[in-house]
Amino acid sequence: MIVDILYILLAIALLGVLVMVHEFGHYIVGRLTGMTVLEFSIGFGPKLLGWKRKGIDYSLRVVPLGGYCSFLGEDENNSDPRAMNNQPVWRRFLTVLAGPLMNFIFAFIVCVVMLMGYFTAGVSSPTVESVYADYPAAQAGMQAGDVIVEAGGVPIEFSDDGADLLRAIIAAAPVDQPIDFTVERDGERMTFSVAPAAMTDETGATAYMIGIVFPGRTYTFGEALAEAPRLMVDFVKMMLDALKNLVFHGQGVDDMAGPVGIISVVSEVAREGFYMVLYILFIISLNLGLMNLLPLPALDGGRLVFLIVEAIRRKPVPPEKEGMVHGIGMLLLLGLIVVITWQDIARLIAG
Repeated sequence: MIVDILYILLAIALLGVLVMVHEFGHYIVGRLTGMTVLEFSIGFGPKLLGWKRKGIDYSLRVVPLGGYCSFLGEDENNSDPRAMNNQPVWRRFLTVLAGPLMNFIFAFIVCVVMLMGYFTAGVSSPTVESVYADYPAAQAGMQAGDVIVEAGGVPIEFSDDGADLLRAIIAAAPVDQPIDFTVERDGERMTFSVAPAAMTDETGATAYMIGIVFPGRTYTFGEALAEAPRLMVDFVKMMLDALKNLVFHGQGVDDMAGPVGIISVVSEVAREGFYMVLYILFIISLNLGLMNLLPLPALDGGRLVFLIVEAIRRKPVPPEKEGMVHGIGMLLLLGLIVVITWQDIARLIAG
């Protein structure tokens, strides 16, 4: 019981780190561009800890489900020359954009560390190390030990380059079309047609997968720096595909996870060791950055839309109108979080 509580506390702390990274992006760019920061907070609700330094309130609050960095003149007109509303559009744009960018930068750093340790995104050979039960590859008949010699009609060499080519073919395959894999097994060649299917990963997100695990390889620092952006692009593409299927086809609605579900998943994954903790941090940080760029009210992407409109019109949208739009967006977002959280709790109760 005590161990379970410790893992839950670790999961909450890790989410707090990701929130702090995001808000620190707003904070540091705002300060560097001459804006007055009023408060930097991790969490919502009543304060657990609070202190003031150089006129800025710093706080750690009860509910660890987010955070905020508030600026003077953020949602109102203020005559102070250091107020946010008196700054050029480009400064405000950079300050808002800095939050998601910090999540991407953090994900990049974590990804480099993973690749220099052990991570199965970098494969050392086109040999199947294992297949996930009930995933498309296993259902098609593929087994651990199969050596893939052809994928999608493209010959695969037994080398690092061949392994990289195989991974690229799988990543680029359309989600609605099967991939033909020709393998060698016990001296014989056989072909399996494997169609990617919508599966739920460790974070509770839905993505199209085939369920093959390849032998991992470690990277040098230089190799990791070059590989990390490609890996991030692959994951972003999967997240965008999952989002598209959620919005237009309703796929993955039942698998959506809120704060409770994410904390539950993170606490379970943390038991698997340090590199699984890095993996889950990488995924969630990337997801947090991407979701915040969506052009929706109350999100950073929504604020960027208003700034783009202001730049085009050459005059700002009245702060009270923009504030009302973001306020409505926040209420809808909080409502969605409540619904998803209830769904998370129901899952936990059901076991």
